[in-house]
Amino acid sequence: MLSSLVEGKPDVTSSPRTTHLRAAKRTRRGPHTRQQILDASLRLFSERGFARTTVRDIARQAGITDAAIYYHFESKQELLEALVEERGFLNSLQNLARLQADAPLKETLHWVARGAINIMDQNRDFLRLIIMEGLGGDEAALEQYNRLVGLWEDALTSVLRRYQDKGELPSNSYGTVARHIIYTILMTFQESLLGRHVSPTASAEDRRAALAAFVAPALDHILEGLPNKS
Repeated sequence: MLSSLVEGKPDVTSSPRTTHLRAAKRTRRGPHTRQQILDASLRLFSERGFARTTVRDIARQAGITDAAIYYHFESKQELLEALVEERGFLNSLQNLARLQADAPLKETLHWVARGAINIMDQNRDFLRLIIMEGLGGDEAALEQYNRLVGLWEDALTSVLRRYQDKGELPSNSYGTVARHIIYTILMTFQESLLGRHVSPTASAEDRRAALAAFVAPALDHILEGLPNKS
């Protein structure tokens, strides 16, 4: 890109060494600038909401130019997608989808619940933003919320289908079971954002353990309420 700006006008002060150093500097600064943008975006989205935050606001917060933001992200929507990706949700869901039906089903569901609660609680501020903006009718937030829940449902359905193939779930029940499990975990987490189920002074570790303990009997009840396997 820089070469096109000086095409036909060679910089006689440049040398292979200085050119290499400048390129290395840009490479080093690129990821740092991108992270600055993401950090500033999350702060402002949380404070003002997605719709009320402009690209210029983000640039000022990050201490960069508007153009620097557009170099990394084409739009605010792409920024929000990047925030979702960097939180670790997608990697966790990919790992979940690969889970084999080796352990007892109840044990697997408890493990899934603990993992989901851990990653959601690690990202409490971000998920609070998505949920609150979505409830307020923001289309971008709703899209990301539905995207995450949809991917979660797909991953968990894949796991439960393996248990059905082993005869541990009734025929054609895995989709319904997956939705009930996700709803139970999500509602428990969302209520924790409002101060329910956990002490406000609890540490993060204790809070996550309390939520997992609260969810476990509900998951057991879902399994116990299924019709006989066939």
